[in-house]
Amino acid sequence: MFLHYWAIGILIGILAILPLGPLGIVVIQRTLIHNRKTGFYSALGIVLSDTIYASLTGFGMALILGIIRQHELWFKLAGALILIVLGIVIFLSHPERQTAKKLLKTSTPAKYLGGTFMVAISNPYVMFWLLAIFSGFGIALSINKPIMAFFILLGFFTGEVLWWIFVTWLMDRLRNRFSLKFLLWFNRLAGAGIVIFMIIFLVHTIYKEVAAL
Repeated sequence: MFLHYWAIGILIGILAILPLGPLGIVVIQRTLIHNRKTGFYSALGIVLSDTIYASLTGFGMALILGIIRQHELWFKLAGALILIVLGIVIFLSHPERQTAKKLLKTSTPAKYLGGTFMVAISNPYVMFWLLAIFSGFGIALSINKPIMAFFILLGFFTGEVLWWIFVTWLMDRLRNRFSLKFLLWFNRLAGAGIVIFMIIFLVHTIYKEVAAL
């Protein structure tokens, strides 16, 4: 029975992480520019944030969803601005310079993990996606069933970790096939894509708020 809950949790975790958002692009970019280890630790920040939100979602989100809706505009603005800055940094980064810096200075895994975690945790709207997935499976976590909740959340964490192990492994295998010129253009396109997407998101959000006045 516990393995059943764990398997369901793995499936939910994989479904939750499948949409490749801006932070997913960051993980791929770091894997291609640096190495698999850097990409994986960056992905762990996303996994930890998602697991926290999965816990909150699974145990019932009526109160917290209400708080999010009450301050919806500020959550959207903060998350979008952080991602725009991140997109600009990626756009301006140069693979050759990054390689040279890497030889002189090695960033700690905690820095990569903490960085993506702080960005991911600033976007509570992932809970709406998680809520849809949990509802689709007909699952609601309960403090009256702690073992069930534990194994589902453990499975959720395992599923996302397995997914990022595969993605970073694949990107690392392909990394040596790409020239610095390709990686430079990947940075340009990835950074520009994140910035453009988030600017459109901001404009749309502000327009809705103004129209509602």
